[in-house]
Amino acid sequence: MAEERDEAREAADAVLAAVRAALRGLEAIPDAAVRARAAGLVLREWLPERGLAKEIRQQAVDALHAQGLDFPEIGRLIGTDRSRAWRIWKGMD
Repeated sequence: MAEERDEAREAADAVLAAVRAALRGLEAIPDAAVRARAAGLVLREWLPERGLAKEIRQQAVDALHAQGLDFPEIGRLIGTDRSRAWRIWKGMD
């Protein structure tokens, strides 16, 4: 299980590095006013995009459940408890 967590951490770190690199693109905007406006637009539109990660997690938990795993097993695999695994599956968390 520790190996799976390491793989998950590596995958998450790679995605986060790509997101950071994309955000660093804001710094390359030469005009300070345009750069500030663009950063503001990213900040304003960022929260709704957070839902995509939640959707991907929910789909993954659903796939594990469809494979026949119960929620205590799913919770152990994803590093949480059974009730949170169930809430993720139901789209409540």
